[in-house]
Amino acid sequence: MNTVILRGLCFGALMLAENGFSHGGGLNSEGCHNNRASGDYHCHRGSELSDNQRPILIEPGRSSSDAVNSIIPYKRNLYGYKSYKISASRGFYTEESCYTNIDHVVSLKDAHESGAGRWEMKRRVEFSNDRLNHVPSCRRVNSSKGSSVPSGFFRKSADGRGMEYKIKRPCAYLGIYYQVKIKYGLSFANNDFNLFGSCGLKIR
Repeated sequence: MNTVILRGLCFGALMLAENGFSHGGGLNSEGCHNNRASGDYHCHRGSELSDNQRPILIEPGRSSSDAVNSIIPYKRNLYGYKSYKISASRGFYTEESCYTNIDHVVSLKDAHESGAGRWEMKRRVEFSNDRLNHVPSCRRVNSSKGSSVPSGFFRKSADGRGMEYKIKRPCAYLGIYYQVKIKYGLSFANNDFNLFGSCGLKIR
């Protein structure tokens, strides 16, 4: 083949590769590369992977082997929750009449730290707006619960350090919490096994 033509073909191929990865360089065997513009290292995943597996972002200075354990920092706006009006006048947790608002049984922060921090936005929005995970709660109780896991919520309800209230449906609460975490494949590592066992729920 003519040397000039061969050189031209090679140059064209290099230009296409450069344009395809203009923010980084070619992908390595793990589908990852460095972003020369920002200095970070990140991975592109094939379309055969599910939404909650891609993309994985890796902070500058970290190796690709850290990707599996990497989660992005928690921010509530990562979950795209859309609030809505409710007519309930009784709180789910205390069964008392009160001004209510919607509470996430598995809080967004709890979910984030249990695996949702590795999801794509679409999956996080689906989770935060799933009404399986919503209950009407007395506003002050909701504020007290915050992002607590069940053991923390039960402690706050009767620790004598603030507003006291009785959670009257503990197993119903734990049952919803359990269903939500199972549905979304979230970890129970931050939960008290014995507490769930008291309601016949095995989380080991």
